[in-house]
Amino acid sequence: MTDKAKVGMIGLRGYGNMLRVGLKKCPTLELAAIWSRDPESVERSQKELPSKACDSYEALLQEDIDGVIIVNPNFVHVEYGLKAAAAGKSILIEKPMTNTVAESKELIAAFKKNNVLLAVKHPHRFEHQSLKIKELIDSGELGKIASMETYTSHSSSKSFPETRWKRDPKKCPAAPLTQLGVHSIDTAMSFFGEPQWVESHHRNILKLSDNVDCTVTTVGFKDVVVTTHAHYVVPSYSRLAVYGTEGVVFWDHTGLWLKHEGEKEFTKLEIAEGNGLLGSLTAYGDALVNGVPFSPSGDEAIHIVGVAEAAVKSTENNGARSEMKDSLA
Repeated sequence: MTDKAKVGMIGLRGYGNMLRVGLKKCPTLELAAIWSRDPESVERSQKELPSKACDSYEALLQEDIDGVIIVNPNFVHVEYGLKAAAAGKSILIEKPMTNTVAESKELIAAFKKNNVLLAVKHPHRFEHQSLKIKELIDSGELGKIASMETYTSHSSSKSFPETRWKRDPKKCPAAPLTQLGVHSIDTAMSFFGEPQWVESHHRNILKLSDNVDCTVTTVGFKDVVVTTHAHYVVPSYSRLAVYGTEGVVFWDHTGLWLKHEGEKEFTKLEIAEGNGLLGSLTAYGDALVNGVPFSPSGDEAIHIVGVAEAAVKSTENNGARSEMKDSLA
């Protein structure tokens, strides 16, 4: 490993607080510059991880940095991403890459034109349980995979302020899916490749805003069907299960569990400590410093945006199948 890559960061509040914790531990990245319109966020960031505070985003892009970590809401990703590309800076952008496939194509084209890396932060594929499940799938230990199901929820929308951007379906379409469920879609892509079709049902159960609060989405891959539940009005819980002809593996808050054909009980698997955020940050730094390929890149992450867009279209058509080739056209 060579020296750390120097990065700037925008989006210092909310998840940005957690990201700084990851940066403190990251062996491949150094936070060199920050920018925010919120003075309190800048002050907090400087106390936790000192760096140069810039007066504007444009000023940050003029700094001697290798890339920018963009943690801002998805509806401004295009604006900030295009400016970074024009300045010749790589980005690690928060999921999802954009709200629409058209916007993703615009970003991808800009970064290819300027020959800089467009990386998208989907940390769940870097979680140790995800890596272990992928190992079981790839080794054939589970046999032929029949299906996968995921569940993720929390009830934060019950306390969203009136001005919260996630309440607006234009700024955050299908909020539970695009903010929670996309993690599962990306993890499934890391297992099974590119998605082929989508069927989805969205509901607004509590009607706390104009946006939906519960989504159930089924995605067809080449040989595997994946169902993802994502809810914004249910107590926090996460689960992932893969069903194969020779075994079943699932993960939840109790750990990672495996049962082979013929066994009566599940066995708990030991997995290394760690978290996907740190894995994602480390991989991004490794890409900047050593040229190691990063996943998901823009060309991969556009499929995740396509799934979300196809899911909205499917819901508008009473759950009818939406083909990914049409969404990405």
